Parts: sequence; C-alpha cells; structure tokens
Amino acid sequence: MHGKKTILMAALAFISSQATAADNITFEDENVKALCVENWDSDHDGELSLEEASAVKTLGKVFREKKTIATFDELQYFLGLTAIDDYAFYKSSIQRVTFPPTVTAIGEYAFSGSSIGSELRVPGTVKDIKRYAFYNCKQLNTVLLGEGVETVGYHSLSGPIRLLSLPESLTFMSSYVIDPYTSSSSSGMFMPEGDLFVFTKSAVPAAINDYAFFYVFADCHLIVPFGCTAAYKSVWAWSQFGEYIEVGDVNRDGRVDVADLTLLIAYIGGREHTDMDARIADINGDGVLDGEDVSQL
Repeated sequence: MHGKKTILMAALAFISSQATAADNITFEDENVKALCVENWDSDHDGELSLEEASAVKTLGKVFREKKTIATFDELQYFLGLTAIDDYAFYKSSIQRVTFPPTVTAIGEYAFSGSSIGSELRVPGTVKDIKRYAFYNCKQLNTVLLGEGVETVGYHSLSGPIRLLSLPESLTFMSSYVIDPYTSSSSSGMFMPEGDLFVFTKSAVPAAINDYAFFYVFADCHLIVPFGCTAAYKSVWAWSQFGEYIEVGDVNRDGRVDVADLTLLIAYIGGREHTDMDARIADINGDGVLDGEDVSQL
C-alpha cells in the first residue's frame, strides 16, 4: 500500500509540474524574456506564466530604447493591457510584435524611431493610433490597418511606406498622418522614398483632415472600390493623388473591360504579378484570386 501511495504522489507531482510548465510562456527572444521575468515574475521561478502576463496593466519603460530586443509575439498574452503605453518601444530595436486583443489604443511615440519591420499589421481590435505612434520607422514599407481601426493620429505613420491599406471602419485621420519619408539621424532632414499606394475599401470617403495626405505627391496612387473615383476626387482631402485606380481595372488603363478579365484569368493561371496587382484584381476582397473574382468582374 505504501508503495502504491508513493507512486501516486509522484504521479500527481509530475502532472502538477507539467501543468505549471504548460502555463509558462515560451519566448522566441531570450532578451525579451529576461526583461519580462525581471519585471513581472511574481513567483520568482525564472519564468513568466500566462497568469503573470495577464496581470500586467502597463509596459511602462521596460522596453524603451532597448537595443537588444527583436521579436515580441508573446505580447499577445498580456491580456491586462488596454493600451500600448506612450513611448513603450521608443527607439528600441523591436522588429515585430503581436498585439493582445484587449488593446484598443497604441500610444503616442509608442514605436517611434524603432526597428519595427517592413510589414505592420494593426488588428481591428485597436481603435485608435495616437500621434507619432510609428513615426520615423526606417524599415516600414507596408501598413495594413485591420477592419475596426477608427482613428489615426498626427504624423503617426512615417517611413519608406509603399502601401497603406485603410479599413471601412476609418472615421478620421489627422493632418500629416501619412508621411512617406524617413528622418535621417545624421542630418535631421526628411528623405523621400518614392511611390505610395493607398488602398481604401470604403465606397464613401472617410472624413479626414484636409492635410492628412500633405506629403503625397503626383506619383502616388489611390485604389478605390469600383465606380468610386468621382466620389473621392470630389473631396479635397482625397483629391491630391496622381493616379486613381478602381478595383477591377486590372491592367490600370482607366477602363474595366475584357482586357482586365483576360489579365485576371492569366494571374489565376500563374502569370507573375505583384501584391498590388492582386489587390486591384481581387474583386470580392477575400484575399484570393479565383473564379469568384472572374464571375464578379
């Protein structure tokens, strides 16, 4: 009996240890883990559990100007956060994060001057992007704002941005919000980075500041839903683009006709095309080029 009891106790201890281990977060970036453990490991076991992460209400200055961090997808487990703090990753080397679903705002200067990577995806659970949130991000090429994002603040997107995708939920953008430049740390001057494509899914132009696209030049492009070019051109804030492209105008010749249908079928058949080509040809907006797009076109 005593032997059986010993075995049972050992088994229970093993199960308990496995459950505890399963609750601990596995970090991709050891330097991020070290900072998290240093600041929020309440039971001092050298790990950060899901419970400990969920108890965090603010990131404070923990990651600000840290030059040894790279990825923080585990941020998604910090379910006690309702906002990314002002200056949270300011001038840090962070390249990638995954936002928790509880975060509804990205604070002022939150990622300003950081190494955030070439593609930024902001989920629709984030309603408000504060001013200068992603200012002077020199790696930033693509910004995809999820359905649900409502407001974008002053100078909040700055860098060598080539593509900006706007959701139907957008209600306001501040002045100078779209800044296709990046600041040179050596001279302090703004350096042009070339073409910018702005993709909007809304048939009705969102109410934005007249100077939201102040830095948009004649070689930049606005992609709008089919039949909506006139509506956008009639609103001064949206009237500064050099080219207006309607979804469905696959060959970008200003008309939607059989030539576009032929090219769409070629794309589906394997003809090489860019991500921008695919966006213009994706008639139903589901992210896939297929027979449904052919049918609708």
